[in-house]
Amino acid sequence: MEDPFTNSQIDVDVLPSLETLNLNELHKDYLTAKMISNLIFWLIILVSGGTAWFFLVDKLPGFLKIIAPIIIILIVISSFLLTYFGFKKKKYALREKDILYQSGLLWRHKTVIPFNRIQHAEVTQGPIQRMFDLSVLRIFTAGGSSSDMSIPGIPPQKAHNIKEYVLGKTAADEEE
Repeated sequence: MEDPFTNSQIDVDVLPSLETLNLNELHKDYLTAKMISNLIFWLIILVSGGTAWFFLVDKLPGFLKIIAPIIIILIVISSFLLTYFGFKKKKYALREKDILYQSGLLWRHKTVIPFNRIQHAEVTQGPIQRMFDLSVLRIFTAGGSSSDMSIPGIPPQKAHNIKEYVLGKTAADEEE
């Protein structure tokens, strides 16, 4: 009689490496769309902050009048630099049993979701994304929002094709 329980050890050195994957880059227009979103955000912040500054500048200590604008300028520049260099790190891959998305410039993240954990997928577009004919593929899992995935910067037709493939694989896994 065969032992009903086995739990053999796996040699981690022979596992396939995620580094050897051929990852897909996001559409190049996504960077432009992201920069425009960033610009709109900072314009709103700077206009409202500038208005407050105008009314409060006389009440601020002298050193704060010099340091505050410098800090704000550095934060704005950093935001655009992080967006630019972070764009190059955002990539995704579709494999036969899962989907992978990597992102992060300073803190790198690689999220892999097996198809059998996927409950729902959707394709969304914001107004700026529509201007550039881009969309976001959102994948929802049984693990809750912390294990969900959003892949931005994909042309809508490609995003819908990936969505249909993923949902087809999910349905096929449920039938097995």
